[in-house]
Amino acid sequence: MTTQTSFTGTVRQMWDTRPPRIPSEQGGNAKIAGVCEGIGVRYQIDPTLVRVLFVVSLFTLGGGLPAYLLAWLAMPRYGMSTAPAQAVARRKEELTPPERKERSTGWWLIIFFVLTSGLFTSGGTLASTGILAIMALLAAWWALHLRTPQPPAGLLADAPARVMPDPVDLSGYRPAEGTDFPPGRTSPPAWDPLGTAPFAWDLPDPGPAPRPQPRKPRIWPWVALGLLGTLGALTVLGGVFGLWVGGNYGDIAEDRSYAPAAEAELQRHYKGEIGDLVVDLRQLSELDGPRDVTVEGGIGPVTVFLPGDVPVALACEEGIGETDCTPGSYNDDASGETLELRIEGGIGPVRVTAPAR
Repeated sequence: MTTQTSFTGTVRQMWDTRPPRIPSEQGGNAKIAGVCEGIGVRYQIDPTLVRVLFVVSLFTLGGGLPAYLLAWLAMPRYGMSTAPAQAVARRKEELTPPERKERSTGWWLIIFFVLTSGLFTSGGTLASTGILAIMALLAAWWALHLRTPQPPAGLLADAPARVMPDPVDLSGYRPAEGTDFPPGRTSPPAWDPLGTAPFAWDLPDPGPAPRPQPRKPRIWPWVALGLLGTLGALTVLGGVFGLWVGGNYGDIAEDRSYAPAAEAELQRHYKGEIGDLVVDLRQLSELDGPRDVTVEGGIGPVTVFLPGDVPVALACEEGIGETDCTPGSYNDDASGETLELRIEGGIGPVRVTAPAR
């Protein structure tokens, strides 16, 4: 019991103190999205070493790309507390303008991650190597956290109770547009000739600080982004071609809607993939026998309308996203057998509408 609690607490601390991304427009020496830069600053290691590990996993395990996309999904920008995956799981109206940008980025990252990780392949090489790379990423994250459990002061938007005892210079980093500097950040002390250099009391005040020189544009990060986009596009085209050859084109990335009106039309399992899933049971008539039905969310919103004339025993399982599914019994006074309905959330909001009484 103690080991399990300790493990759970460590995992929670890892997530609460996970590194932010520091892209180049925020002052980081980022090459793509600032993932490696943020990991380096958070755990006080050379970001170049992190980049080398991702590249090595790309050419050896073959899963460095989905591992990088997963890290991108889980890491918020410097100055923010909401990662792209969290922005996707929330309603758009609940997000601030900077978080809405992360939401659209999150949807694209999820699509590319699903396609490149091999989740829709059956025992293929891409699937196995993607899982190996992700496991290696998680193992490295665990080791880094055990080595440096406290983050630098002023790095995380949601400041933890404990931070590194030694200050870390974060003066070169700027928070994301529309956000504030994270709490706990300290500015370098002002120039004070009286306190630090008594022999220089007669010196004049220093002039204005020199203006920083603009950075020279870097070409190769755009080349890397182009290669990444090309790889993603080829993966999409390959997946579409494979689905077309197998006769299943359009079965994954599409909205799905079901409205059974009779017991014979009722399926045992409604599963969403990428897109909206709507299961409308309002027209369902009285059941002759008990039925078990599962509604499983995929990537996208799930909407379920409960029947009005059928007894329902509802069970709910949360996924990643907001949900208003309330387990319990509905329509107890209705005639006929009971519908055992289980709703399992995926990645996206879950909305369950009960009949008005």
